[in-house]
Amino acid sequence: MKLQLTDRNLQRYHLTGTLVVVVVLALALAGSFLWIGLTEHRQITQRFEQAQQNRIHERLQAEMDAALGYLDFLQARTEATLREALRARVTTAFQIAHAIHEREHGRHPEAEVKRLILETLRPQRFFDERGYFVVRDLKGIALLQPLSPELENTSLWDNHDDTGHYITRGLVEAALRSDEGGFSAYRWYPPDNRQGMSDKLAYTRLFKPYGWVIGTGDYLDQWHAARLKEGIERLRAWRFGDTGRFEVLGLDGTLLLHASGGEEGKDYRQLGSPEEQAIRGRMIALARQGGGLLEYPWHQPGSDVVDTRSALVQRFAPWNIVLVATLSSREIQAAIDVERATAWASLSSRLPYAGLVAVLAILGAILASALFSRWMIGLLQGYKRDLDAHTLALEQKAGELLLAGHVFESSKEGILITDAESRILAVNPAFTEISGYRPEDVVGKQPDLLASGKHEPDFYRNMWQTIRETGSWSGEIWNQRRDGSVFPELLQITTVRSASGEVLHYVGTFLDLTERKEAEDRIRQLAEFDPLTGLPNRSLLGDRMAQAMARAERENRRVAALVLDLDRFKTINDSLGHAIGDQLLQGVATRLRDLVRHSDTVSRLGGDEFVVVLTGLEHPAQALPAARKILEALAAPFQLGEHELLITPSIGIALYPDNAGDPETLLKHAEAAMYHAKNQGRNTFQFFTPEFNHWATDRLRIENGLRHALARSELLLHFQPQVDLATRSIVGCEALLRWQPADSEMVMPDRFIPVAEETGLIVPIGNWVLEQACHQLARWDAEGAVPIRMAVNVAVPQLRQPGFVDGVRRALQRAGLTPERLEIEVTESVLLEKDERISQTLEGLLALGTKLSLDDFGTGYASLSYLRNFRFNVLKIDRSFVSELHHNEADIKLIRAIISIARDLSLQTVAEGVESEVQLEILQELGCNLGQGYHFSRPVPAARMGELLHGSQRA
Repeated sequence: MKLQLTDRNLQRYHLTGTLVVVVVLALALAGSFLWIGLTEHRQITQRFEQAQQNRIHERLQAEMDAALGYLDFLQARTEATLREALRARVTTAFQIAHAIHEREHGRHPEAEVKRLILETLRPQRFFDERGYFVVRDLKGIALLQPLSPELENTSLWDNHDDTGHYITRGLVEAALRSDEGGFSAYRWYPPDNRQGMSDKLAYTRLFKPYGWVIGTGDYLDQWHAARLKEGIERLRAWRFGDTGRFEVLGLDGTLLLHASGGEEGKDYRQLGSPEEQAIRGRMIALARQGGGLLEYPWHQPGSDVVDTRSALVQRFAPWNIVLVATLSSREIQAAIDVERATAWASLSSRLPYAGLVAVLAILGAILASALFSRWMIGLLQGYKRDLDAHTLALEQKAGELLLAGHVFESSKEGILITDAESRILAVNPAFTEISGYRPEDVVGKQPDLLASGKHEPDFYRNMWQTIRETGSWSGEIWNQRRDGSVFPELLQITTVRSASGEVLHYVGTFLDLTERKEAEDRIRQLAEFDPLTGLPNRSLLGDRMAQAMARAERENRRVAALVLDLDRFKTINDSLGHAIGDQLLQGVATRLRDLVRHSDTVSRLGGDEFVVVLTGLEHPAQALPAARKILEALAAPFQLGEHELLITPSIGIALYPDNAGDPETLLKHAEAAMYHAKNQGRNTFQFFTPEFNHWATDRLRIENGLRHALARSELLLHFQPQVDLATRSIVGCEALLRWQPADSEMVMPDRFIPVAEETGLIVPIGNWVLEQACHQLARWDAEGAVPIRMAVNVAVPQLRQPGFVDGVRRALQRAGLTPERLEIEVTESVLLEKDERISQTLEGLLALGTKLSLDDFGTGYASLSYLRNFRFNVLKIDRSFVSELHHNEADIKLIRAIISIARDLSLQTVAEGVESEVQLEILQELGCNLGQGYHFSRPVPAARMGELLHGSQRA
């Protein structure tokens, strides 16, 4: 009975306490109604103000979208407009070229027709003097380059921009795309900035009669600048609302559009008050961050009124400008004042009802308190039952965690656990056994302490991107042990997330792959490499040849396969034993490996047969030096213990794609050429193609013979007179080199001079020519002949010699001649060599007093700038202009222009190739000084030249 009474007292106390709490809450509710009413009044006013402000923002956004749409249209049309302009210009050039070709083809030599087309296109300018026409042939030779004529007749095939794009190759590819040509985009230096490249668009078409690529181009930023100006003028007239307008700023701070107009084009940091400067600075900073809304105070011009303006700032990235749409808050202020008054009237009418609601709330609370008390007691009993169930679940989880810890400790895989910031929380014993790092060495640190440095940053970046996107990553990776050794491992990283998806941990498990990788390397070595020499075997050779051929096809180059067989190797093997034979094969492999480039391959096919694969060859002749080096390298004795052995190879050479289209056929043809080399006497090489074999043999014969020509006195000089056209008397002669081998017919200079220049023999031969020419001139003087001037041709390698000027001085002194009696002839190609040594040599020859003559003038290399930079004494007009002189008006005009230029520069002119009296008379009328050619005399020996000099003196 007492226990029941106690329970009732507890229930009564609980009920009383509940009533007190409810009454207090009801009174608080009444007060809160009043507070809520005031707050609601304030919120309604604020919401209306915000709504009006949002209307301003929406209006600004709508106007901004329209303006951006207009600028996008202008920017998008820029490239289309440029394309139409380029196509129109190239079409005009084609019409000019076709008109000249149709009118002049068949009437004049092709060279003259080509020259007329190029010279007609050369002065054409457009696009505000930026535009001009360029002409290339299909091999990348520049035929017309108006702004850089020094590049004409040179190859621009490998010329590329700062992105690695090959410019000329792109132009040729665009022209071949269709009959109408095509467009090519690249980057190049604009005329006003030689420090950095800008985007450029070009249009080219193929002029089929000559295989020319004709085109033109212009810089995109120039056309974008014009469209930008057009867009700014449109925005200047753009108005919205009563106070809406646009402003435009450059990202560099330039004020491009402003209401006043007078400040445009200046830096905003130099205009207006500090407050105005700060506001525009905030606009540019906001645009760099992606754009957005900005509120700022603004002083109305001509008054003290401060206006609040809203601005929407947006960056237009294609033109790097900041677009600002602004509107004044004055446009919404009247509507805000009306709404504030209406809200206050509504609040005043609701206050009496708030008191009534409070009284009703107190009565309802007394009734609800009893029910609430019973409900709370039942609720507490339910909480107790839930707590008991939760305790049982925790005990089960503890058992699971104990099992997981046992697996973590006993696993043979290395395990590493990190937090969400990738800080290491725990590692297992297998991790320590594999990596050498103890737990105290790594806990709290980042996993990158294991990085080996063998992976690029992109590898790890891509790995973590995959983990974030998919939740896991697995693959092979190279890591580093504590002792610094690097090892491969199979790694798997898994993300552990909470129920809400938040990242809690990263778990990495890995296996050491060192033993597996070593086994794979041993298997690959046995499968792909010769065990005796360590060279690639036939299988690996086939793969590398296939890759080399594919690369050669993409790059339009060649691959050479050289098959070597050691002559009489079987005799050495049988007589000295296989051990010595194996050592010899290893020695041959070492020498071959040392000869080739890193990109080439040396392979042993078996027995005494080797293969050398040369890649990236531009023409077949580039295989010759490698074959010679192999012959020279293997000619040296091999010292194998007490035996000194001599071995020679027979080499067969086949070329891809000239002789075969696949590795097997190429090797078969090279092997056939090798057997042909054995039949030719061994210790030599043979090409698979008979024609190239003949060329290579002839060139090798010329080179070998030329090396002994001086010692065997097989070189001699012939002389061709130079005649004064006014008096018909001999005033000079040109020394011309000839080669008369003892056992064959005379070899003309066009066959052996290029070989001499390539091999460097031109230097001693040129010194001999200079000495002989000076001595011969002195002998004619001693014989009483009329004094003349001796012209001697000099090649580029001679001009590069540091002591060339001293050699000329000594030759003149030994012959007893004054320097002005000697005329040094150089060709126009010398002037293209931008070599400081050559320039110093030419200056030294002029300082010595010798004459300088520019040979073959007008054949396509020289320009007037060369005549300004180098002080020549004589211009030699090339025979190609003289040969058609008597029936080609264009040649007459050209020679007249050359003679006029020479006369203005005080230079003598010598016409080469004069073969008729008609040509002589025309040259004389044009004012040419001297002539040289068969009409006067062929090149003759020294004795005959002496007779001509005496005859000229008597005449």
